[in-house]
Amino acid sequence: MIRIGEAFQGRDNRFTPIRVVLASLVILEHVFVVAMGTGSQSLVSLQGWSLGYLAVNGFFILSGFLIAGSLERRRNLFRFVVARALRLWPALIVLALAAVLIIGPVATGLSPAAYWQSAQTWLFIPNIVFFADTSGGPAGVFTGNPAPGEFSASLWTLRYEVLAYAAAALLFFTRALWRPLTISLLWIGMSALAAYLALRHPEVPAVFIEGSRLAAAFLLGAAAYTMRDRIPLTLIPLAVVLPMAWLLGEHPAAPVVWNLVLATLILWAGLAWLDQVPTGSGLPDWSYGLYIWHYPLFQLIWHWGWATSPLQLAMIGVPISTAVAALSWHFVEKPALRLSGRLFRSGAG
Repeated sequence: MIRIGEAFQGRDNRFTPIRVVLASLVILEHVFVVAMGTGSQSLVSLQGWSLGYLAVNGFFILSGFLIAGSLERRRNLFRFVVARALRLWPALIVLALAAVLIIGPVATGLSPAAYWQSAQTWLFIPNIVFFADTSGGPAGVFTGNPAPGEFSASLWTLRYEVLAYAAAALLFFTRALWRPLTISLLWIGMSALAAYLALRHPEVPAVFIEGSRLAAAFLLGAAAYTMRDRIPLTLIPLAVVLPMAWLLGEHPAAPVVWNLVLATLILWAGLAWLDQVPTGSGLPDWSYGLYIWHYPLFQLIWHWGWATSPLQLAMIGVPISTAVAALSWHFVEKPALRLSGRLFRSGAG
């Protein structure tokens, strides 16, 4: 039976379309959040776990797998940091500037003078760029929406993504720690911590709950990469882990098992039958643009009264978000990635 390491060679895989699918699941959940409010019950879920929740875990599993591969390929801290920075920050800076200079003035309930003079307006840019408080928006925006005052409900995960990159780099460049056994034990420990906190101490600050949850997902992906030459590329584990996840229902330990389901599905879908089924590896990667742009665009559409139901919001908002994501990829993200390539070809670092 083929191993994951045998299948994962070069860029010929389906991980780009998988990222788009995961982003789409997050978008599907946020259609209802924007239309019905942040306290609304998710209408699209599995055994009490929203598809958006599971999709974010899937993002971190895939990120852990790919970041581990990036570290082993580059073996250079400067190049790794530059590559990650040029992937995340250019599009995020454009979003932050657009929020304050374009969207904010037309979506605020404040007078122009009050908007431009408010510290909240200008602090939004460093809050977003440096992954600080991403829960609000520029002063007075979207105050009449069902999800009032919130500019983007997706951006909070980026701080954990950056922390995961830093932790992975620390493990890798501390060579004694970058071992399959070490990464696997860290994944087991973090998964146990995430389940324990959710079960016994749900009152602790969200940073600990969400941090342990996403760290466990990231470490699972990294562990899978470090053991790629030992793990068969097969769906057989689903026969065990899928019924377990289903039986656990809404138990706080269920996400640990759902992560195993997600990892199995993502790696199999991304790498199986590459010589027989088209991969879509040449498709543009609009997933990041979709992820960071859809929520503010949905909020703006609702603010203007273009949609009055989740269905209308999806029908109008998804095409607009896709178009903006395409623009972000072709005019911001892809040129930034090309710059990274030119820097390294020229011998920088």
